[in-house]
Amino acid sequence: MSSAHVLGQAVIGLSAHTIQIEATISNGLPQLNIVGMSEHRAKHSRERIRSAIEHAGFKLPDRRIVINLAPSDVPKEHAGFDLPIALSILIASQQVEASRFQGLCAMGELSLTGEVRTVPGLLIAALACGQSGLTLLQSNQAQVGRQASLSPCLGIHHLSDLKRPLSPMTTSNLGANDVPAASDATLDDIKGQQTAKRALIIAATGGHHLLLFGPPGSGKTMLAKRMLGLMAPLTEQEAVEIACIQSVTAGSLPGPTLERPFREVHHSTSAAALIGGGSPPRPGEITLAHLGVLLLDELPEFTHAVLNQLRQPLESGSIDLSRAHYKVRFPANFQLIAAMNPCPCGWLGSRRPCRCSVEHITRYRNRVSGPILDRIDLQVEVPALDPKKFFQEAPTRHRHEHDAAIDQIKQARAFRLKRLQTSPQQTDKNALDPDAKLLLMKAAQTLHFSARAIQKLIRVGRTIADLDCAETISRRHLEEALMLRQN
Repeated sequence: MSSAHVLGQAVIGLSAHTIQIEATISNGLPQLNIVGMSEHRAKHSRERIRSAIEHAGFKLPDRRIVINLAPSDVPKEHAGFDLPIALSILIASQQVEASRFQGLCAMGELSLTGEVRTVPGLLIAALACGQSGLTLLQSNQAQVGRQASLSPCLGIHHLSDLKRPLSPMTTSNLGANDVPAASDATLDDIKGQQTAKRALIIAATGGHHLLLFGPPGSGKTMLAKRMLGLMAPLTEQEAVEIACIQSVTAGSLPGPTLERPFREVHHSTSAAALIGGGSPPRPGEITLAHLGVLLLDELPEFTHAVLNQLRQPLESGSIDLSRAHYKVRFPANFQLIAAMNPCPCGWLGSRRPCRCSVEHITRYRNRVSGPILDRIDLQVEVPALDPKKFFQEAPTRHRHEHDAAIDQIKQARAFRLKRLQTSPQQTDKNALDPDAKLLLMKAAQTLHFSARAIQKLIRVGRTIADLDCAETISRRHLEEALMLRQN
């Protein structure tokens, strides 16, 4: 009896678990048995491995072969175990030298002709290997670039490449960008709507959620699509997080260009598609928008059950999915931008007559529950644009409005960083001056604000104060924060 073992990686959610693949070859009827994974997955894997070994110029031993994937209680629901299983068989049958693969972890799917294909979660597996001091053997078809803290990777195109010395894959590090995401969509394209633009700048500076409401064609979606160009450049850690999510969904390592995600979700989206789900659980739209923007247009058209799935992610920045055999946590630190009409017909408050009754308007707005609205920091009206302004040429001083906004946001971020370094113990609540605190107390009593709404008003006021490079939150800052919460 001969035996061998090879390491693999099981990717569950956004984490990887090291799996030991053990192979034994003994006397008995010729058969290949795989234990430690589901029978459905093992059946498909057996056929691919048989064919791939023959096409690669190796020989599948005419003896009893048993493959064990340990630990058995860890789910193994991807095809990335084809390559380590085939490698363990070749080592056990002494067709390749075991010493060449010490400290190596393999991951890849085999085609019937022996080609090695990429599988989802390669970047997560590479990060796990780097932390364990292992080398990852993977398909060289993966788009490797802009990776950080990875182990050395060895590339393989075909199973027959195991006969020759393996070549390392060249990688480059994920670095922080010096400028925000480049985009042709700027604030200069939008005529008027100064209040909404101001809200967009505040939201981008402080990471606040934003609701835009107004009649059709007033520019709500255009404003939302300008957010990405105002957000802070990606840090190295943020780039790695986004790349890991892309690795799980796309099945390949990201290329050299990496930007914050912008996900526009249709109102017919199901709850599982929005927050994630399935077996094994897959990331939903809120995870795909992690560290980027999630745009929910026509907010009241989403079903009540789907919309209320956002309660936990909006507060915690993550989503926990529990199933019978799985419990995973996906990151969901997105910036929500929602848009809605003021009434069912959409023309309330515009020059066109509204045909909706008070009852219809109330029922329409009540589709968005109070707990969801309470979690949205900025709620701004986007009125209909005057046709005269549409054809009016913007003054020269307003033609570079986007560049001026970028400079203002950069200045505010630098001031906030300095403020946090000099006064790390000061909270936003303690930064309120007496007049601002008195105003907030009166507004909270009159408008029946919840404790969460009060805290969000203070956070928005702190962001406005940072834009003014002010140490304390004054009454003027809080008045603007109240004006931008018009629910």
